Amino acid sequence: MLAGSRDLRTTLLLAYGLLIGWMLTLGLLFNLWSTDRLLRDVETSNRALAQAIGLETEAWLQDAMRAVEALAQTEAVRRHDLQALPAIFGPAFSARPDAVLIYLLDRRGIMRYHYPERPGSTVGWDFSFRDYFQAAMRAQGPVISKGRISPTTGKPVVTVAMPLRDAEGAFNGLVAINLSLERLSAVLRTVAEASSDEKSMDLRLYDAAGQLIASSGSLLPLDPAYALDSQKAMPSGLVHDPDGRAWLATSLPLPRSGWRILVRRPADEALATPHTFQRGMLLLLLLVLASGFAFWHIMTRQVLQPLEAIAHFSREIGEHPGSANPAGILDLTNRKDQIGHLARSLLWMQGAIEQRLNELRTLLDTGRIVLASLETEKVIATILEQVQRLLKVHTCALFTLDERTGRYHVRAVRGLSPDYARGLFFHPDDPRSPTMRAIRTGRPAQIADVEVEGYPELQERARREGFRSLLAVPLMAHHISPAALVIYRPDPHRFTEEEISLAWNFANLAAFALEHALLYARSDALLQQQTRRLETLIEHLHEGLILESREGEILYMNRRAAWWCGLEEPCPPGCAARLAYEPLLQRFSASGDVARLLKEAREGTIEGLWRVGDLTRDLRIQSILIPGMGGEPIGRILVFQDITSERELDRAKSALLSAVSHELRTPLAAIKGYTTTLLAEDVDWDPAARREFLQIILEETERLTRLVNNLLDLSRLEAGALVLQRQPYPLEAILARVQRDLRVDSHPISIQLPPDLPPVDVDPARIEVVFRNLLDNAIRYTPPGTPITISATIADGVVVVRVHDEGPGIPPEHRERIFDRFYRIPGHIRSSGAGLGLAICKGFVEAHGGRIWLAEDGPGATFIFTLPTWKDEDGGADFDRG
Repeated sequence: MLAGSRDLRTTLLLAYGLLIGWMLTLGLLFNLWSTDRLLRDVETSNRALAQAIGLETEAWLQDAMRAVEALAQTEAVRRHDLQALPAIFGPAFSARPDAVLIYLLDRRGIMRYHYPERPGSTVGWDFSFRDYFQAAMRAQGPVISKGRISPTTGKPVVTVAMPLRDAEGAFNGLVAINLSLERLSAVLRTVAEASSDEKSMDLRLYDAAGQLIASSGSLLPLDPAYALDSQKAMPSGLVHDPDGRAWLATSLPLPRSGWRILVRRPADEALATPHTFQRGMLLLLLLVLASGFAFWHIMTRQVLQPLEAIAHFSREIGEHPGSANPAGILDLTNRKDQIGHLARSLLWMQGAIEQRLNELRTLLDTGRIVLASLETEKVIATILEQVQRLLKVHTCALFTLDERTGRYHVRAVRGLSPDYARGLFFHPDDPRSPTMRAIRTGRPAQIADVEVEGYPELQERARREGFRSLLAVPLMAHHISPAALVIYRPDPHRFTEEEISLAWNFANLAAFALEHALLYARSDALLQQQTRRLETLIEHLHEGLILESREGEILYMNRRAAWWCGLEEPCPPGCAARLAYEPLLQRFSASGDVARLLKEAREGTIEGLWRVGDLTRDLRIQSILIPGMGGEPIGRILVFQDITSERELDRAKSALLSAVSHELRTPLAAIKGYTTTLLAEDVDWDPAARREFLQIILEETERLTRLVNNLLDLSRLEAGALVLQRQPYPLEAILARVQRDLRVDSHPISIQLPPDLPPVDVDPARIEVVFRNLLDNAIRYTPPGTPITISATIADGVVVVRVHDEGPGIPPEHRERIFDRFYRIPGHIRSSGAGLGLAICKGFVEAHGGRIWLAEDGPGATFIFTLPTWKDEDGGADFDRG
């Protein structure tokens, strides 16, 4: 009956009803619920019993604490009166049937007295090692020891001790009571027997150290085998002992003493009812399994084996679509139920998948060709060939726009005659062309039968080339002009959605191939152009630049970097970087630091001196790592910067601060000193002394004025803000004013000017500064009495002025730098001032279009500079000297 059933669901429902019964489900749920309820009831009962025992135990300990506190308050105990202790300890011992021993320890832990007095006395023993003694030394109230065997009585006891302290609060021993733990065990046995009919209930009491100190069973107190790990919580719930027996345990801590109560019941006795129910459920399960065997036999023959065959065949289709063997399911195709329908569907699906995979494989192969090749004509020919094969057509063509003619022509064709293809073109506005309609609308256009749909021009071409239907698919891309792929068939045919979709995929590949070639051509041109720009920019940078790969090879080096490395030409790409750096290390002062920086390939900046012969430059080398996509370095850039000017500027600033501070301090000190002297009320200076002081103040003030003017002039020169008030002026008048202002008595000054010397075209005030600075320089660096000569000549239309002194001259190594700002000859005995005079002379002379230099002949020093002459409009000199 099942084999002939047309509905597989009927078979599945019958099998499901035999296998699954509602009674089994309900029984399992009831068993779980009843077991959980019973466990909770047992847990509640155990906890109530543990709380009752805990309260009694805590009350018992509290009573012992109060007793030991009362003993500690007696005067005889506090004074350690051994004679009076028997009368005190005796009644206390008699009042407590659980007491084993009452005793007194002194401050050192020595047993002074114990009651009762019996053979084997421990009086005089040292008990300072006991835990309760150590605790009592720190405590203010009673302390409870852990369980132990008393050396006096040989019985398990626990000690309650009270520290004794004198009037100052110092520890003075303790009084203690040893309580019998055997009585606790007896109490627990009595409680266990009274609380349950079960003879195997187990009650245990543990001290704060985890020792078993009392038990309702046969366990020996203080037996190490039954000690509890104090670092772990006492087990609760369903636990198993070392013998494998299951217990329902409940653990409860005693908050005041730190002890724990453990109540245990055998799980097999507590869960007897659920176990009986479970055995019944097991029998029911066996019956269900027997029924399930019959169900499995039916399911295997009618459902499982056919499904396995179908699944195996479907896996073969998934793994090897073209070679899957359908022999295993051919018999199933004759069945009339869902299994037969599924088998027939799989065979149809196999054929459809093979066809789709063939199409997809062709598309992927064509796509790889498009991506791998820039030969556009070859790629398009391959696309048309695949269109012919997959769509099973003989003729297809690709139409693109000719920019010169503005019409669409055949770009590539297969199956059409060459003469027809060459003469075939369309105007973009042609309303009758299906190709142009597809391009304008952006959607495929087709003609199922040319003869029926009525296109006269198209009918003539179709009869000549032998096609009856066609499909035009647009090629749409952003960077190319619209194009179209046209497919022809020799018979009337309406293209299906699958055929149109496949043709459109090939059209997209053709569009991508055209756009790919166009974009590559554009990007290649742009890349080459950008590369040339960057190379030109980098090549003309003032800084040297080296691009290095991760493997230590030179990728790029500009000429400036090659110059710093001492190379005539930049290293070509691919050469080892270490070969390029070897000449650099020989020229660089910090070669060791640079070598480490280059070897470790890390980021950093190193500065030092670069020397080649007499040429010395300050060089900064900076290493910059180039991070990759994952953050790891893929190379680095080395930048070489000439920082000589920066260092010279720093040195100039330092020299300026040093010189200006010195030059300002000296005249200010003199002005302040003489001014204070003149203002002193206790001294009456005569007119001659007062005039002398005022003259010194005036000279120092003029000195300050010259310094400030020099700084202002230098600032104007550097900023390009110097404005000259040029006019024709006789040179002898300028020299006369300079000589009058200087009032030089220590050096004879000789002025030698030719009588026909023309006037100079200058700013007189600026040229006075030039002469004043040169004369002041000559006076400062020559011995008193030596002459100074000023002469002038005409040469090449300019006035050449010489200022000569007969002093020691200027050493050759300082000649090139004497016109630098703030430069002074080091170690010279007369070297003073801010080092601005000659720099200002050079600036003023060059501002007039002249130049100044130091003659190389000796003895002495000769400064030579040129000044422009003044000429009237006729070109001749004309100036009234009077």
